[in-house]
Amino acid sequence: MQTQAEVKLNRLRYYLSPEAKKRLKWMYTVRYECDNNLAQAAKRIGISRTWLSQVRGCWKNNREDPRSLEPESRAPLNTANRKRIDKKVENKIVEIRKRYRPWGKDKLSVILKRDYQLKAGASTVNRYLHKHNLIDPILSEKNKLAWRRKKAKTNLKFKMRPPSIIKDYKPGALMEKDMKLVLKMGIFTNLDKRRAKENFWYQHTLIDSFTRIRAVGLAEDSNSRTAVAIQEQAAGRLPFAIAAINNDNGGENEKDFSAYLEKEKVAQFFSRAGTPTDNPRVERSHLTDELEFYAQGNLYKNFNDQTKVIAEWEHTYNFIRPHQALGYLTPMEFYELWQSNPEKAYWIKNKYSAYLKKQSRRLAKSRQMKNQEQIENLMKFIDKKLSKSNS
Repeated sequence: MQTQAEVKLNRLRYYLSPEAKKRLKWMYTVRYECDNNLAQAAKRIGISRTWLSQVRGCWKNNREDPRSLEPESRAPLNTANRKRIDKKVENKIVEIRKRYRPWGKDKLSVILKRDYQLKAGASTVNRYLHKHNLIDPILSEKNKLAWRRKKAKTNLKFKMRPPSIIKDYKPGALMEKDMKLVLKMGIFTNLDKRRAKENFWYQHTLIDSFTRIRAVGLAEDSNSRTAVAIQEQAAGRLPFAIAAINNDNGGENEKDFSAYLEKEKVAQFFSRAGTPTDNPRVERSHLTDELEFYAQGNLYKNFNDQTKVIAEWEHTYNFIRPHQALGYLTPMEFYELWQSNPEKAYWIKNKYSAYLKKQSRRLAKSRQMKNQEQIENLMKFIDKKLSKSNS
């Protein structure tokens, strides 16, 4: 839940560390609670006036950008003078490693201390094994891959759900992707095997979590190469870049598709298996397809005809159909509103989120038995039933 300080001073909802959020509360105290009186604000917060003045000055110099409140890294700028291990210890690490090739850093560290009375931690041993190219690639390929990913600036493939903060952050921050089976002509062409591929076409759907702008593509198969082709076409029809995609664990989202996203510098998140609620907006859009498009007779025998009407439906969805979640604007109207007046766009989204939470609580309460007489009668029934079975 956002604090009052974040609502007022972080309107673009940048991601902030806990320390930056704490400093943002200080800025809120200075401006809104102490009327820019630094001495009074410092006393209320419990820090020195000098330190508060420095933080506020940095914030002001960066045009009150909340990200400027992030603390600086404490890592040393120069490690050239850092204490190194003795050359004797380094040579002994190399000697033991060559003698006992399969043993890892932990065993070597123990042997150094036990047999030679030399002290070197496992991490230090590992560092010098790397230095002398004594890491066996056959034994530790998995560890090398993990190390490369750790050293990379960004790892763009996450076998987890995306953080909720990016769902309504900006257009393109998170796209939800899913595939829907489209029954050809609404009937089974192969009655013996109703899940057979010849019964279906495959609708690949990409929807922006923030603006609800959609791109839809129809395919005759569901492999990852086809998913790449449709993704490239869909990206060209969107009015913004794509930063991240959340998809399910289907085979079409692996191999070629993952490689394509990595090449395009797009982060890829994966929903939990068997959990469609992790991709709620694309799943809800598929229900809309079913009720408002396919159920209205828009099923064709010819693949090209089906592709054509789906393209028309995509235009209707983005430019004509009002959306309750967007304050009854179309997705494109909402995107244009965000470009001209982002504060109003976020206000609409927050209002709908609050409405959904209220509805969720109301539905939860509506399923509870609240009539005291009903509860008492139920308890009497339970007692009577159990007493009979126990006697």
